[in-house]
Amino acid sequence: MEPAFRVRIVVFASGERFPVLLDEHGCPLFRPTVFALTQVRGRNLSTNTISNVLRAIVVLEHFLAARRIDIDSRLEYGELLSVAEVEGLIRSSRQPLAQLGSRTTVSCTQSKKPVLAKEAVRTKPHGQRLKEVAPQVASTRLLYIRSYLAWLADDRRSRNGVSNAFLARFQNATEITFRALDSRMRYLPAAGLGVEREGLSDRQVQELLRVTDPSSTDNPWRDEHARYRNALLVRWLLNLGLRIGEALGVRNSDIDSRLGEVTIHRRADDPGDPRRNQPQTKTRARVLQLQKDLLAQTNAYILDHRSGLPNSKMHGFLFAASRSGKPLTVAAAEKVFEVLRIACPDLPKELSPHLLRHTWNDMFSRQMDAARVASAEEQKYRSYLMGWSPTSDHAAVYTRRHIRRRAREASLAMQEKVLAEVSKDE
Repeated sequence: MEPAFRVRIVVFASGERFPVLLDEHGCPLFRPTVFALTQVRGRNLSTNTISNVLRAIVVLEHFLAARRIDIDSRLEYGELLSVAEVEGLIRSSRQPLAQLGSRTTVSCTQSKKPVLAKEAVRTKPHGQRLKEVAPQVASTRLLYIRSYLAWLADDRRSRNGVSNAFLARFQNATEITFRALDSRMRYLPAAGLGVEREGLSDRQVQELLRVTDPSSTDNPWRDEHARYRNALLVRWLLNLGLRIGEALGVRNSDIDSRLGEVTIHRRADDPGDPRRNQPQTKTRARVLQLQKDLLAQTNAYILDHRSGLPNSKMHGFLFAASRSGKPLTVAAAEKVFEVLRIACPDLPKELSPHLLRHTWNDMFSRQMDAARVASAEEQKYRSYLMGWSPTSDHAAVYTRRHIRRRAREASLAMQEKVLAEVSKDE
């Protein structure tokens, strides 16, 4: 059953993409729309960030609907959420949106199904338990929900005709709500923390390249174009360390075959991109070198496989959908990795386009060590190739495995030195 609330991206004539939160009738919700316009879009944040903010508000809207809480009435009377309701909101933040929508619909209608006894619930098989999103996703949702509730509270305080007694009562109510939220959020991993994501091992890289080879009998795709396109997509992500949005935004005209280069452009809100959810380049524009074999593979794909697709001449994007010939979407690219995860048990369960970016950073660290490049110079090279600013500290996120390996090597060397000195004294 589909959720009652959903986020839809509206494309303006200028090419700007603006996400909107719709109710079950397809009408935009007024306050979330104003919040997104003034507090999120007004800070020049990306379309993806606005979408994530609105999806967090979807969690709140589902929770309010399930509990039959009229937040407008609460605000008018100088109330917000109780501590018990905050606990329920925390639990809702851990649930997938589709699951929340199904539960909300059931809870808002009269169901004749018998209520399960507590013992029956406790003895349900483990496989039937509700799924949960990653802890960092739940944490980010709660941060956005808190900002939205604070904005609603500030809006209510700013209206005319508010008495001092009302303000005092309202201040106390909001402090209880936000104190409860803050105290519980401290025990949730912040976005970007939690389980540290690392790149593929050398063996896994070889397995990935073997399986995606168009001539491999284990290649999970039967369509010839899909085989060659997906093999090229994996090579681009693995060899260049691109984000999936950067790879899908590359046009054929961005590739200079004579110089063996590709320019990664920033084209936010491009009116020439027909995709509603436009792939975004979050980092800086830059020029990257294409290795000889990768350039040959790219040109062969363009000439021998992409050119024969319907509608492929209607746009200049490198990666195209097999059936329609239209530019490949982010969802379709994610599906490629979902198929690989299912078809290839030797690959990690968390295989994703971004995992290949981590893998690139691991390989780059080893290359810099082999070349004995100084740390300061290595940081400059990495920042340029990744599209970060020269002073960015993003490198720490992508070099955990390399740092841990070097730390272990240093520890072993120190232990051996100590042992050698003890043996010498004896």
